[in-house]
Amino acid sequence: MSKRSPTARARTRARRPPAPRAGRSLAARTRDRGTAEAALSLPEECTLADAATLKVRLAALLTTENSVTIDVSGVRRIDTASLQLLASFTRDRRASALAVDVRGESPAFGEAVRLTGLGRLFDGAPRAHPV
Repeated sequence: MSKRSPTARARTRARRPPAPRAGRSLAARTRDRGTAEAALSLPEECTLADAATLKVRLAALLTTENSVTIDVSGVRRIDTASLQLLASFTRDRRASALAVDVRGESPAFGEAVRLTGLGRLFDGAPRAHPV
């Protein structure tokens, strides 16, 4: 039996982010070696309006021991709010010696990474295509 009051337990539950919806862009794939890889495909629009959803999806993957792949190929627009979430996620996973890989070609993502100077953090993140 917990010694905490019902109010304290309710506050704790209220702080937990909701679980991500099954399906959508979050998938677990099994590789030939039998280890699972978590994959997150970013949507076309990664803006402040979508940041809360992105945060929940990233939080669900933050401590998974499996390699996490973030597919940026569908991104057509990204702002600093979403880029900050991705940068924090990448930094925290690498600080915990957990694998994260950014894959795909996206001019919008590449340009945002270039403008913010986050290229080293994302290790070979795609660059914007010259116009």
